[in-house]
Amino acid sequence: FNDADLLHALWSRYERKEIYTWVGGVLVSVNPYRDIGVFQDEVASRYASSTPPASPHLYATVTTALADRGNQHAILITGESGSGKTEATRAVLQFLAMRHTATDYIRERLLRSTPVLEAFGNAHTRQNANSSRFGKFIEVYLSTDCEVVGATLRPYMLETSRVAGDLPRGERTYHVFYLLRAALHAMAAGASPCGPPWSRLAQTQEWADLAKTCSQLLQASPRLADGPPEAQCLERFRALIEGLIGTGMRYAEIVECCRLVAAAAVLADHSSGTGDALGAAPALLRVEEDALRAFLLKAELNVGAARRERVFRGRSEREVATLRATLAQEIYSSLFSWLTRLIGRGIVPPKRSVDCRKLGLLDLYGFEVFAVNGFEQFLINYCNERLQHFFNRQVVTCEAEEYAQEGLDADGQWRKLTLSCQLPALTLLEGEPGRGLG
Repeated sequence: FNDADLLHALWSRYERKEIYTWVGGVLVSVNPYRDIGVFQDEVASRYASSTPPASPHLYATVTTALADRGNQHAILITGESGSGKTEATRAVLQFLAMRHTATDYIRERLLRSTPVLEAFGNAHTRQNANSSRFGKFIEVYLSTDCEVVGATLRPYMLETSRVAGDLPRGERTYHVFYLLRAALHAMAAGASPCGPPWSRLAQTQEWADLAKTCSQLLQASPRLADGPPEAQCLERFRALIEGLIGTGMRYAEIVECCRLVAAAAVLADHSSGTGDALGAAPALLRVEEDALRAFLLKAELNVGAARRERVFRGRSEREVATLRATLAQEIYSSLFSWLTRLIGRGIVPPKRSVDCRKLGLLDLYGFEVFAVNGFEQFLINYCNERLQHFFNRQVVTCEAEEYAQEGLDADGQWRKLTLSCQLPALTLLEGEPGRGLG
């Protein structure tokens, strides 16, 4: 058994449209980048039956985990960017809602949360048009009668650097900025689509004021110029509104969220002059223009022997740009945290769920290499190296150790294979200070 044998087996199965393969206790998935029907209701029904198929499938990992002993299990969904992790997480949640009886309230809120999290936490990258730029751990609670009674949601490491600053070629900021840009442009032009979400928004004075304040600024923003087609953005914005309503928000609260997204977009666009930003941002942030102007343009220093005297100096253009970007990132990060807490409150399990079975889903964004990699990308890639080490241990190292214990490694081949599974990047990062890779 070697890498070539594994890759040949994966390729042979992929050619037969069998994208799932068991490798020990790990399910390996090869993304077909098209719909081949693996998540159809008929397939889900077969794996949800009392006699599920023995063939490997994402749904089989769920049924296997829940059939195992104990009340706490977890499915780790990992892979490089574009490997299909977001789709897999969505499919598992849909399968759980179908396989196990769930109240309409819980099912609706659990599934409605997906377009909200994707709009605010996903972005277009060079490798993936819908890449999750945050990690999340979802723990689904099932009663003793196999009823889904709730879930908890914990987000990790939102990539806030994507909110502001220069984006590499082929990269975009978060989806919601493009969706809001298209929606406000349609409102300002009097071309909003028909339907309940749009008509209800049109009746809100705050929505009309928002379109009047920043529609033109967002349309002229170079950061948002290379976005999806406007018709697609409008359709996805409608789905986002329905998802936010499904989480329990009112239309007035949705407009407030859009106002903060618009504020972050205006502050993040360094191509717009400080005057343009100061013209729109105070109204969007509900602060006095003089206060925001002083915050952005002047730095306060304490001087003197007792440091009781205050003097002010003007900030340089670079300092102002950095401060604007930081403020935009903090606004967006706070909004994202608030939204995830709101979603979490809507699906929280009841207090009597102490004895429930729990199935956790860990979805981390994937490994990527850019021309310039910041500290956030370093942390992302480090996490993925750690997960790859876990995969190597589960698939290869544990088997090798068992062979050695049974005396089946007389020539030392399995030991050599174990050593080859060690990752140099982890040795460099986690090894003793001053020790090389040799």
